[in-house]
Amino acid sequence: MRARVGLPRLAVAFAGTAAALLGADALLDLTPHPWLLASLGGSSVILLGMPRGLMARPRSFFGGHPLSTAIALAMRALARRSGGPLEVWAALAVATALAAMMATRTVHFPAAANPLVVFAEDASWWLLLTPLLLGLIVLFAIALVANNLPRPWGAGPWPRHLRLRVPGRHRSTGGPAT
Repeated sequence: MRARVGLPRLAVAFAGTAAALLGADALLDLTPHPWLLASLGGSSVILLGMPRGLMARPRSFFGGHPLSTAIALAMRALARRSGGPLEVWAALAVATALAAMMATRTVHFPAAANPLVVFAEDASWWLLLTPLLLGLIVLFAIALVANNLPRPWGAGPWPRHLRLRVPGRHRSTGGPAT
């Protein structure tokens, strides 16, 4: 059984999430896409609250968001041409995004909200660049710093597969070097 999360780690997760979302919100204020903050909020929970999980890997984070958004934008364009209930198209966009994320091993569940944002806001392809990409960069940079603070503050080397080294710590366990 895992040990409880200590107060210092909780403080870092709290501060990191607040800083990341305030940074992303500042970027979103410059665009007509305020609802995208919801999926970025979900991503901050994963990156800062569960940094060792599969969905916290850069592949999932940087793959899932753009993939699901691009699928939704394409389906929104198809819906404009074909007609029909937008609710059906939005549901199909989320389902297609999930299948694509699963097929590419980039599942990041907050990214599944992006198609709903695309349909609700009738977003254009610019959504991929701004605010999505900029928001992802802000969130990832803050999580990278927060999760790599020396323990007990950080979660240890994150992301693990980048082999970031913390002086005096063993790479695989995060414990003392032997």
